[in-house]
Amino acid sequence: MKKQYMSTTLVEAAKLYYEHQLSQLEISKKLGVSRPTVSRLLQQARNTGIVRIEITDPSEIGTRLEAALIKKFKLKKVAVVPNDTDDTKIIKKRLGKAAILLVDQLISEGTILGISWGTTMQEVARQLRPRRVKDMIVVQLNGGISRAEIDTHASEIAKAISENYKAISYLMPLPAVVDSADLKKAILSDKNISRTLDLGRKADIALFTIGSFGYNSVLVKADYFEPIEVDELLQSGAVGDICSRILKADGMICSQKLNSRTIGIELEEIKKKPYSIAVAGGKEKLAAIQAGLKGKWFNSLITDEWVATELLRD
Repeated sequence: MKKQYMSTTLVEAAKLYYEHQLSQLEISKKLGVSRPTVSRLLQQARNTGIVRIEITDPSEIGTRLEAALIKKFKLKKVAVVPNDTDDTKIIKKRLGKAAILLVDQLISEGTILGISWGTTMQEVARQLRPRRVKDMIVVQLNGGISRAEIDTHASEIAKAISENYKAISYLMPLPAVVDSADLKKAILSDKNISRTLDLGRKADIALFTIGSFGYNSVLVKADYFEPIEVDELLQSGAVGDICSRILKADGMICSQKLNSRTIGIELEEIKKKPYSIAVAGGKEKLAAIQAGLKGKWFNSLITDEWVATELLRD
């Protein structure tokens, strides 16, 4: 009963403030509570989703940083989040929230959404807002099963996103990189795997993160590469990856031999999407993001203020 009363009070306070334009003092008198209580009620209404604030930009330009990035790199959509902290978890949470806000604007009945995995994508999944979208499909774009103790959570991310939208999910329970091109060919001959890849190619939206490449990168920790391979890739100029495809600083594929062993959507296929959305931020990912932009592998970017400023300085 108390919970129901609180919910009713939250809605009433929110309506009086946001719809009827009453001040907090006027609401406190009307509801018979203190002004600080009204302030807490309004904050709780926002935290619980009773109130959602949406800013409509008639020009669709956004902030100055966003507008500048769109102009310089000829992007479709850009969202720049604050980075007034060195806490990467907070930055990723903000990136995840911005990603979901954009995806919610773009999806509609029958949308096929392709997604990758990674710690940033985990945060995207945590920021989901429940919504049913008729005939929607969520498909995993690249393999993600690890050969080490590290868990990439690839399938869990895809499942969480599909369940949020009441969509059908197609998973790819495979490693990101296999031992040989022949093994990859054999794996892709399976009709279920090929169907998943075909759906990935047909996806209207591709949502993925950009990884930095080095000994501490997720792909390396997941035990996909021998130490000598990591050394060779770094010597060849590897700086990052998109959907497990390793890139050099100029945006090109670092190793065609490695690329032939990588399971998932090709970068050329990502490039063709109506919306290919990269979600990445933090100082350690700057070089990888720059490489992605030089390769023109995506047409939309969600990043933080520091990265945005550095990209514009380049």
